[in-house]
Order: sequence, then structure tokens, then C-alpha cells
Amino acid sequence: EEAAEMKAAIAMSLQTEEETNEAVGPGLPANFQGQYELFAVVTHKGRDADGGHYMGWVKAEKQNDDAQKIADTDEMNDDWFVFDDDEVSPCKTEDVLKLKGGGDWHMSYLNFYRAKK
Repeated sequence: EEAAEMKAAIAMSLQTEEETNEAVGPGLPANFQGQYELFAVVTHKGRDADGGHYMGWVKAEKQNDDAQKIADTDEMNDDWFVFDDDEVSPCKTEDVLKLKGGGDWHMSYLNFYRAKK
């Protein structure tokens, strides 16, 4: 099995330029450049695995035209929604970037990415 994987890897590295313009994977365009974007996060808030609360954070499909860059970064402060049981509230990218946990704050548990370019 390992020999077959090595053979496939060598074959891919020896492809001609014409062959590399084919789709790189299922559902990906031929010109895919390997860039992904974060579009959803599941967080856990609590001090241990036996207790706490899970929430979902999802990037809005349509963005406002007036989105600004986050200070000192190239990241746009896009619109997101946070799902907390039966409550849905708007939030921004800068809120999602704070999901690093610590004490009683939300910690990113699952991150979901999709192809961007």
C-alpha cells in the first residue's frame, strides 16, 4: 500500500503543465490555488469536558458593502451569526478571532473551511 502511494505521488510530481491544469480534487476548479476560508466554528464554553455549553458561529452568505478591515490587519471584519440554543445574534469577524478560550470564555472546538481560490 505504501509503495502504491509513493508511486502515485511520484506520478503527480512528474505531470506536464497541461495535466496539472485538470481539477485538483472533487468539486475543485482546475485553477484552484489551495486557499481556504473559515466559514463556521463550533465552540465550547466551560472549564471542563463534563460541563459547559456549545455554540455555533457561521459566516453570513451575503456581506455588507461597508465592511471595514480589522485594525492593523488585511482581514475584513465580515458579518457572522452566532447560534446560542434558540437565539441567533449578529457578530463580526473580530468576535470570531477571539474564540481562543481561557477560563470561562469560548474555545474553538471545530473549525469548518471551504475552498476560496
